[in-house]
Amino acid sequence: MTIDRDAVRRVIDLLAASQAGEIEVEDPERLIRVKRRDTAPVAAPVSAEAAPAADGEAPAPEPAEPVAAGPQESLQYVKAGLVGLFHHGRGPDDQPIVAEGDSVSKGQVIGTIEALRKLTDVVAPCDGEIAQVLVDDGEPVQYGDELFAIREEA
Repeated sequence: MTIDRDAVRRVIDLLAASQAGEIEVEDPERLIRVKRRDTAPVAAPVSAEAAPAADGEAPAPEPAEPVAAGPQESLQYVKAGLVGLFHHGRGPDDQPIVAEGDSVSKGQVIGTIEALRKLTDVVAPCDGEIAQVLVDDGEPVQYGDELFAIREEA
């Protein structure tokens, strides 16, 4: 089997022009899947203080419900790896897998994203406790959207 380099380049260009995390193109002869390399950090610590605004600039708005992290706590944000509809359960009409305050283990399924009628698991990146659920069930999500904040176990 030979690789159609032009087809691969077109799929790469399509991914580069979108906000999707992955694109898969299939025809009877081949399957081409291209994934975006994730350069963003998986976890971002929550700062208790906002940076001072430069003269003439309005301060950035505060989030409606920030997750407060104590000095010994570390929060990991679970981000969407693809574009689709987020579900708290295994599917559109299923019960939520986890809720705020639940303990989770690294690799545990904590939700799903539906894209092109295919469900993709969302898994916990670490052991810890669900500090905050950031997305409603059935809500559209984009690549990189934060779905959960997990308070990491020490």
